[in-house]
Amino acid sequence: MKTIVISSFHGIISRNILSTSIIPILVSLGDVRVVIVCPPKKRIFFEEEFKDASVFIESIEIHLSWRDRFMRYLSLSSINTKTLYNKRRTELKGRGKILSYFIANKLGRVLVRFLNSIITPRHSFETLFEKYKPSLIFSTDIQNEYDIRLIVEAKSRLVPVVSMIRSWDNLTSKGLIRHIPQKLLVHSAIISDEAISMHDIPRESIEITGIPHYDFYVTNQRTEREIFFTRIGGDSRKKMLLFVPVGDRYISSNTVDGDILDIIDKNLPHDFQILVRFPPADNVRALETKKNYGRIIFDRPSARFDNLKHTELSKENEVHLADSLYYSDLIVSGPSTMCIDGCVFDKPVILVGFDGYESRPYFESIRRYYDYQHFKPVLESGGVRYAQNQQELIRFMKYYIENPSQDFAGRKRVVTLECFKTDGKSSERLVKALRTWI
Repeated sequence: MKTIVISSFHGIISRNILSTSIIPILVSLGDVRVVIVCPPKKRIFFEEEFKDASVFIESIEIHLSWRDRFMRYLSLSSINTKTLYNKRRTELKGRGKILSYFIANKLGRVLVRFLNSIITPRHSFETLFEKYKPSLIFSTDIQNEYDIRLIVEAKSRLVPVVSMIRSWDNLTSKGLIRHIPQKLLVHSAIISDEAISMHDIPRESIEITGIPHYDFYVTNQRTEREIFFTRIGGDSRKKMLLFVPVGDRYISSNTVDGDILDIIDKNLPHDFQILVRFPPADNVRALETKKNYGRIIFDRPSARFDNLKHTELSKENEVHLADSLYYSDLIVSGPSTMCIDGCVFDKPVILVGFDGYESRPYFESIRRYYDYQHFKPVLESGGVRYAQNQQELIRFMKYYIENPSQDFAGRKRVVTLECFKTDGKSSERLVKALRTWI
């Protein structure tokens, strides 16, 4: 019996990996034991999610030290992108700006990787390795600090590591990949090219699988329309606009989301209702206290954690999100992966690129996020409309309501660029890649 350890230290991993068919496929092989390693505060969640799946759950308490923070600082400084330029001017408060002039190059990246190999704390996962003697580590988030410690332990024990990039923006925003794994699994050719050009990952070490959680979008039947609208408190006879707020974490003194909702409500035809889907791991305080009113329905993904940042999306949450996308006639969103989700379902998507009724300086504005490097292919695809002021938002809503099939080719282009394939077989491709190492 071979053992594969799968890391899950970030909430998105539940969506990327654990809510897909990857675990069932691995378990069904019969000769593979699956161990999910997670933080202690999430152990109960995973035990409930996988109680019928013959999966072992192990929780490890890890406290990050100054050495972890120092290496993260170096890794962020060793990559230069438009995204990181903007982040250094805002949330990073200038940290790494000067250092990046010296180490944001191939020699600097070699130095950072060498320092990481000797500075990163060891033995955090010693008990795990002794107990299960894994044949393979599947690091689902290669730039995560906890995953990095897991990879260090695996390499010291000569256990092979297959890693994955967590999300489409990570290689341009989260710093250097500090350990080159035996195999790096990526969602798309775009991420593959970034791994090669920015992170010096050998081309032969990269495999493109697509996005496993989209398998569920294209292969599963959706909830019946009447049942879905009853569940949200909506009207199944009406059309629906899905509004995805940006959230308070990304906009200081966030009045933008409330303003955008007001503009939508005032200008949307009467035969529409509005479903406001809160970000699962963030607050929107301007809207949090509101209850459903008029045609507006507020939808908070269920959370089982006191701290929203620790939220995990259950399989039930995933079903609900897929239903929400499927039954939408139009999607209005901030800078979010929901624009890709919408294109997978071939829904017209409008991205909001202005600050509601305010005019904010660039580095305090929602506009800056659309200059992040990962958004460029989407904006250039012809598959979404980018509203830079109130008049454009109103015009684009009217245009898509009258012409919902417009930009179909562009939406297909977004899916091809960002998802590789949506054939329902990304999970199978990923498992096949893992199987070559166990």
